[in-house]
Amino acid sequence: MNLFKWTKNLKPVFPNAIEKFFGKKIDDQSASNEAIGTIPSVNINDKDKAFEVSVAVPGLDKKDIKLEVQNNCLVISSEKQYEKEESEGQWMRKEYGYASFQRMFMLPDNADPEKIDASLKSGILKIKVGKNKQLEAKRRTIAVG
Repeated sequence: MNLFKWTKNLKPVFPNAIEKFFGKKIDDQSASNEAIGTIPSVNINDKDKAFEVSVAVPGLDKKDIKLEVQNNCLVISSEKQYEKEESEGQWMRKEYGYASFQRMFMLPDNADPEKIDASLKSGILKIKVGKNKQLEAKRRTIAVG
């Protein structure tokens, strides 16, 4: 005996408790232009001379982003508070919010923590982590006989 007929486009009858309370999904980026609390997407490329890390951080300024190397880990974090006030006649609307994230990446053995550069352009944080050539030279392939 089946209680519900299964279809792929079946939408839940009862709204999620978070949606009911806040009026929107936490992961719904179209619901608002304000930061809700997401973890930014990251791309990592292993190039010849450096590792290139690209982090999507739209809406953040340089002052909002913190980069550190802790215990051989690259730590990317951000905290941002905002306040917005609108008034029209006798009505006033005041909103405020707080968003933060932290991403940690273990640096490989051939990464040089002293050779890290970062830049922010058009909402993309680009980080270059230089490679230590001395460690690369010590690696070799051994044939199994």
